[in-house]
Amino acid sequence: MTNAQQAFAQLARQPDDGIDLAAAALTVSGLFQQDLAVDETLSALKQLASAASAQVLPQTDLFDQVRALNQFLFEELGFAGNQEDFYDPRNSFLDQVLSRRLGIPITLSVLYIEIAARLGLPAYGVGFPGHFLVRIGRGDTALMLDAYAGGVALPESELDQRLADLYGQGTLSIRSHPALLRPATKREILVRMLRNLTGIYRDRGERVNRLAALTASLTLAPNLPDELRERGLLYRDLDYAPAALGDLRRFVEVSDDAEQIAAVTRIIDELGGEPMRLH
Repeated sequence: MTNAQQAFAQLARQPDDGIDLAAAALTVSGLFQQDLAVDETLSALKQLASAASAQVLPQTDLFDQVRALNQFLFEELGFAGNQEDFYDPRNSFLDQVLSRRLGIPITLSVLYIEIAARLGLPAYGVGFPGHFLVRIGRGDTALMLDAYAGGVALPESELDQRLADLYGQGTLSIRSHPALLRPATKREILVRMLRNLTGIYRDRGERVNRLAALTASLTLAPNLPDELRERGLLYRDLDYAPAALGDLRRFVEVSDDAEQIAAVTRIIDELGGEPMRLH
């Protein structure tokens, strides 16, 4: 096990409230980048927050503080969504986002959350369908921000339209499903980052990095059905039958998708495992 893998395993054993999100995001980056300077990156993040504190005045109201932070990060420093090469893996690494000032919704949101937290602003990540968001504040006065779009605040009507674009008009709404805006746990944020990387490496045909991303996700959350199935099938393709059987059998135990269970059970039989009965 590499030092990066050991650091990640240690991270996964921590309770959610004991996880430092910025350090954890860098631990993810370290799985795919050798000799990552974690301390230097954390120091740069601290310096960034210190510079922001000169412009984000605590005595002003929440709207003014958000406006000032947006101006500092997105206008003055030029942080932005990488629209030209969205699926570049570097967009998923917090250290690269800091140095290149380019990212995707979730990494720009993590950056925003970490800067805001150091300024005393109540900031949380929200695993909104299709597009990670930032929630600033609590209760009815909370703002939903899109860090990928420069920190723009999204009204409920815009959020509903995004749901309609994904699922069809009238299928979901914020009023009917307010849990869509609940703060994500740090573990959920890390898993979502890793899922992005899994998809990127799958599309790029990079099986070693894809396996690393899947294994990291399952280290954080061992019973994720999709990851168990995908890693099991990847192990099969790599001719590692014992590991494939372990993942696929576990998938059958935790999944509620009858069609996929039936297909995976046939693969288990083909791999030489004991026949499994479907109930």
